[in-house]
Amino acid sequence: MRYGPDNPKVQETLTFIRQLNANPSLPNMKNYLQHVDVLDSDAHNSLRQIFEDVSTMTEEEMDTLAAALDAESINGLDDILLIEQSLDAYTFWPDVTTDKELGTYLVESNYVWASPDIAPYVDYAMLGASYYAAHGGAYGPKGYAQRTGVVDPVFKAVIRSAEIEEPAIAFLPLHAKQVGKITGQLSVREVSETYVEELRCAKPERQELEQITVKIDAALHSQVREYLDAHNMTMAEFVTQALDNELHPKTDMKEGATMANTRTLAIQIPEELFQRIKDYLQRNNMTQKQFLIGLIEDELERDLTEREAEIDAVSEEPELEDKYPTQVEEADVGYFSGESEEEAEEVYEEEQAAPQESYPSYAMGISM
Repeated sequence: MRYGPDNPKVQETLTFIRQLNANPSLPNMKNYLQHVDVLDSDAHNSLRQIFEDVSTMTEEEMDTLAAALDAESINGLDDILLIEQSLDAYTFWPDVTTDKELGTYLVESNYVWASPDIAPYVDYAMLGASYYAAHGGAYGPKGYAQRTGVVDPVFKAVIRSAEIEEPAIAFLPLHAKQVGKITGQLSVREVSETYVEELRCAKPERQELEQITVKIDAALHSQVREYLDAHNMTMAEFVTQALDNELHPKTDMKEGATMANTRTLAIQIPEELFQRIKDYLQRNNMTQKQFLIGLIEDELERDLTEREAEIDAVSEEPELEDKYPTQVEEADVGYFSGESEEEAEEVYEEEQAAPQESYPSYAMGISM
C-alpha cells in the first residue's frame, strides 16, 4: 500500500530516517537509507521496527551492527532488519579497525600463536590482512565484525497483539533474545498472547551470496573509496556492477599492477554471479585478483576519461588549404570579359597547344 503525501505516516517515516541517521553509534546507517520510498507502507513498518530494535540495543550491539552492515551486501530495508535481528551470528572484536590492529589482536588473544622470541618481528599488518582476506567481515567505527553463525530466516512475519496498535516485524524462527524484544514491544508477557497477521517467505528473491576477497594497491584502494563517496555507492554495489559490466560485455584485462603497498578489499556477491565468474576465470586462465583489479582500473579510467571530456573544450577542426590552382576560372574569364566567341576559341587553342602542367584529378574536382 502507498500513502498519500499528506498522510501522517509519511512524516513518521521521515522522523525514523532522521533519528537513525543522527545516531552517533551508527555513522554509516545513512548510506543505507538514502533511497527509502517514504510513501510505501512496508518501508514505514520496516523502518519503525529497525528504530524500535536499535532503541533497545546496547552500545556494543550498535557497534556490531555498524560493522556488520558494511560486511554484508545491503539491498534494502529487509537486509538491515535481518542483520540487526541476527547479531548473535556475528563475532565482534572491539578497537580493531585496521589490518595491523587485527593482526595484533590475533596474536595477543592466542588465536595465532607466536613465541616471545619472534613476536617483535611479526608483520602484524600482513597477518591481519591475510586473516581478513580469508574470513571477510568488515572494520566498523568501533571494531571488526565477522559473521561466524548462520543467518537463514524462513519467514518474515507481521505480529500483532491486542495491547498495541502498531505491529512488530520479525524474521522467523525467532531467536531467544528476539522473543523477549517482541513481547516487550507488544506489551505482552508471552508470545502466545500475540498473533501473526501476515506471513511471507523470507526474501524469496534473495540469492545466496559468496564472498570475494582480494588485495589491491593502496593507492587504487584510495581511488575506489573516493569514487564510492562521489557516487554514493557501497563497495558491494561497485564491484558487482564492475563484475557485471566485465561479463556483459567482456572488456580487456589490464596487467602489471604493483602490489608493493596493498590494502584488502572484500565484498559479497550473489551465488549465481559467483559461479559465472568462476567459469569465466577458468576459461580465461585468470585469478580473482587479476580479474577484479582489471575491472576496477577499467572503471576508474572510464570515469576519469568522462570527467576530462567534460572539462576539455572541443578542439576546432583544421581548415583545408587549396593545394592546387583551378584553371577553369582562368579559362572562363576571357569569355565573360567582352571577348568574342571566335577570340576566346583562339585563346583556348593556343593554351591547349602550350605545355600543360597536370594536377591530380581529386584536387581539381573533375576527372581528367
